[in-house]
Amino acid sequence: MGSPIYVDANVLIEAVEGPGDTLLADPGSLVANGTRVVTSDLTLAEVPTRPVRERSVEIIAIYEELLSGRELIESLAVDRDVLRKSAETRAWLGGKLPDSIHVATAVLVGCSVIVSSDRRLRVPAGLTRVATSDLAGFLSS
Repeated sequence: MGSPIYVDANVLIEAVEGPGDTLLADPGSLVANGTRVVTSDLTLAEVPTRPVRERSVEIIAIYEELLSGRELIESLAVDRDVLRKSAETRAWLGGKLPDSIHVATAVLVGCSVIVSSDRRLRVPAGLTRVATSDLAGFLSS
């Protein structure tokens, strides 16, 4: 089993609300292969924005289940260590606070890859941003 895979909020939105043809549309397949899939508790504040506005109870329930930390995706707390690392990340790489929290969490948990569709996401050496469409190829290499 390799290092954990970090998933950005935008990837979960694509998996849940998109066409469903991404590898993360079924995170259970990753977990079944022994891959630890992680994200930040910040994701819970980001993903349900549109479903809350549209009062989509079903979609909100899907996000709640995915991010419950029980089986598929481990949701990690935004604690003081994450916030300190986030400040360091922003100081050296720039970017927005939510992005730096995601990157800091990925670094602190030991991820070597962050799955994100945000091409502007800045990551430090040792962490690689991979688009969802490239994840399967990345995992097999």
